[in-house]
Amino acid sequence: MEPINANHQILNPNYVTGLADGEGSFSISLSPRPKMLVKWEVRPSFSLAQNKRSRGTLFKLKEFFGCGWVRESKGDNTWKYEVRSLEDLSKFIIPHFLSYPLKTAKISDFEKFMAVIEKMKNGQHLDPAGLKEIFSIAETMNPSGKRKYQDLMK
Repeated sequence: MEPINANHQILNPNYVTGLADGEGSFSISLSPRPKMLVKWEVRPSFSLAQNKRSRGTLFKLKEFFGCGWVRESKGDNTWKYEVRSLEDLSKFIIPHFLSYPLKTAKISDFEKFMAVIEKMKNGQHLDPAGLKEIFSIAETMNPSGKRKYQDLMK
């Protein structure tokens, strides 16, 4: 993937990966949705946060990837670049990190993230057995000990 010109500066793809290694996050959110067939919505997300004074970098990332959005996060006084579209994650975000691999422990979350994206592309998030697998993967990502999705599946 060719980087897109952002304000006459082309972001170096290795810089983008380094930034994600330090400030990025690959996550899977699971929300109860009683009206849905399997009662849960799976929402994958790639995000990257910066302090307000560095938010210009986030707009350059948006141009670099050609997708996502930038928003203010008033709760922690930061700005965030985020991509949630399954199509954009599959078409732009994942290929970038496959071509320019992460170097930190975040590689584990990225690999799990890719596995969930693949399951979603195959429709497994709409099947109770597939959803249970996604719950198992999601609770091992970004290990803070806070997420216990398996308890929710009972």
